[in-house]
Amino acid sequence: MSSGRMSSGRMNGPAVAAVWTGPGRLERRELPLPPAPPGGLLLRVEANGICGTDLHLLGGAPPRPTVLGHEIVGSVVAFGDGTPRVDANDTPLAEGDRVALFPWIPCGSCWACRRFGPAAATCTRGFVYGIPFQATGADTPSPLEDDATAPALTGGYGSHLVVHPGTYYWRVPDTMDSAVASLLDPLAVAVRAVDMTRTATGTWDEVLTPDATAVVQGAGPVGLLTVLVLRTLGVGQVIVVGARPARLSAATALGAAEVIDVRATGADQRLERVRGMTGGRGADLVIDCSNAPEALAEGIRLSRRLGTVVEVGNMVNAGSQVNLDPATDICQRNVRLLGMSANPPRSYAEAMALLARADLPFGTLITDRVPQSDPQAALAALRGEAIKVVLVPE
Repeated sequence: MSSGRMSSGRMNGPAVAAVWTGPGRLERRELPLPPAPPGGLLLRVEANGICGTDLHLLGGAPPRPTVLGHEIVGSVVAFGDGTPRVDANDTPLAEGDRVALFPWIPCGSCWACRRFGPAAATCTRGFVYGIPFQATGADTPSPLEDDATAPALTGGYGSHLVVHPGTYYWRVPDTMDSAVASLLDPLAVAVRAVDMTRTATGTWDEVLTPDATAVVQGAGPVGLLTVLVLRTLGVGQVIVVGARPARLSAATALGAAEVIDVRATGADQRLERVRGMTGGRGADLVIDCSNAPEALAEGIRLSRRLGTVVEVGNMVNAGSQVNLDPATDICQRNVRLLGMSANPPRSYAEAMALLARADLPFGTLITDRVPQSDPQAALAALRGEAIKVVLVPE
């Protein structure tokens, strides 16, 4: 278990990172270890969660050699000149303390940032740790990427990370395992997906109630964390539609009332099961956390009239399209369809508060801890029966 104040790491010699250089190719390289930038930090990476987005990205060619990894926890090696020694919650920070990152840095100057505030999904020049801007939906590169022709320490698949000014981060409590702290990003996604469905109490489209039924599509880390968030908020019954026995068992352990294996059922059977548990009406809320485009169309049909559907799982364009009838699938049933990509710092603050709760079994989701030197083994584990795979120091 990795917890408490960590060694601040070495300041001499190169860093080591796995660099994405081609389809499916990660090359282990030594990279210069720079000083902490003014207003920023230099971290020693203590844990980096492997995200399904990483698998999607690795299937293609990078626009430039890139160090992947955005679910990052690191210990502070050094503060840059002028860096406030507090986290996003004004908690004091010192060298050796661990922090968990909000991986987006919005530009702060485009129209969307001025209109909607930090971390709006519509920022046109945002920077994301471990992800090239071309894969984030940004129109143009962030100034942090303008001259990025060589790999830099901007992702968690390495020994160190340069934290740029403008980054939000939270101090990790001494008692919290670093691998558990790396769940901050996927948990914040789950928190935001659920928060988006909130309405004024008593309105007709209210879905976060004790008598509500929610369907979560996808039993990966985000789906399972969404189950936990829904149950924590008191949603009456949660149904999980997913695959892989270990993940479905985990869903049950987290409080799912029913699990449906997509590999053992057809779409009509799943619809019948959901309607059978909801008086024939369908689910009040459906959150698609899978990475299957066809799940969105099915999710809409699993919802009841006046229901809510949130699409969060299909973050990387795989070139797929789905067939929908806007009249019968959406308008006539008055479905509220919400899309989500980036989430605000507030979701991370909420997620960190949940991670700190000893009564919630976050540690059970960490099934594989793989040395930083072998990211391919981590990716292979994620393709198998693992739930959450985390890269950790040797």
